[in-house]
Amino acid sequence: MSRSKNFKKWTVLLVILLAATALFIGCGEDDGGEPTITVASKPWTEQMILGNMLLDLLEHHGYPVQDRIGLGESDVIRPAIYSDEVDIYWEYTGTTLTTFMHHEPVGDPDEAYQLVKDWDKEENDLVWLEYSEANNAYVLLMREDDANEKGIVTISDLAAYINDNPGEIDLGCNEVFYEREDGVQGIEETYGFEFGDDNITFLATGLYYDALRQGSVDVAEGFGTDGRIPAFDLVIIDDDKEFFPVYNPAPVVRQEILDAYPEIEEIINELTRLLDHETLTLLNEEVDIHEIEPEDVAETFLRENGLID
Repeated sequence: MSRSKNFKKWTVLLVILLAATALFIGCGEDDGGEPTITVASKPWTEQMILGNMLLDLLEHHGYPVQDRIGLGESDVIRPAIYSDEVDIYWEYTGTTLTTFMHHEPVGDPDEAYQLVKDWDKEENDLVWLEYSEANNAYVLLMREDDANEKGIVTISDLAAYINDNPGEIDLGCNEVFYEREDGVQGIEETYGFEFGDDNITFLATGLYYDALRQGSVDVAEGFGTDGRIPAFDLVIIDDDKEFFPVYNPAPVVRQEILDAYPEIEEIINELTRLLDHETLTLLNEEVDIHEIEPEDVAETFLRENGLID
């Protein structure tokens, strides 16, 4: 191999190494010796909005920040925060309970929050700030007009209707939800009914909203704060037996960062208190329906609520 080709080879390797170093660098220090706050999020609408809110809010107050918005799902972010490569991100109570604590699902928001807060502090030296009352839990959805016509308000109503009219209701969901204990199998056992095998349509995640709106299915799984629910005139069937575990979002931060910047706790809590269920749903709708970028939705919300100039 010529010297020229060798040089090009090592140049490429050096570029890759530098890129990898930049990708995985975490909590560093700014020029003044203060720790940089690395803000991460998962790579989907609600998380991108929430992550950008944290990033903008902290930056507005003069804290050195690093942007890792859209880094990956919990299985990526958790190892990163454990190894100090990420300092703060929004997590859901139900995710931590079931995925990391291997705890049985909990339907009470305060109980779920206290369980994850205590566990993460003791096991990982992570602090859960205040949680939002928005609940991005699994839900069952129907078209509003169809639900009204059939007199279905609760899942108990749905169970009674299916038991009286077997084979009439088609469900749209993905295969994971069908097999989960806190999915179809658990719902049927808790409420005492069964969707017929011929009444299940497996769809890719997210496609069930369109399938329900277009009448391809009668009931679909969904997530409680998805902006397509109000936009598509869908309604959440009330989980009257509180089967589904709660998924309230809250910022999770490393204790070391709070020790360095104790005042950020109240700054961030002020934001969280504004994010009720309806508000977060409408913010998601801005992205998923009106195609506004998550960072623009986040910035506009902060400005309109006087949290940044």
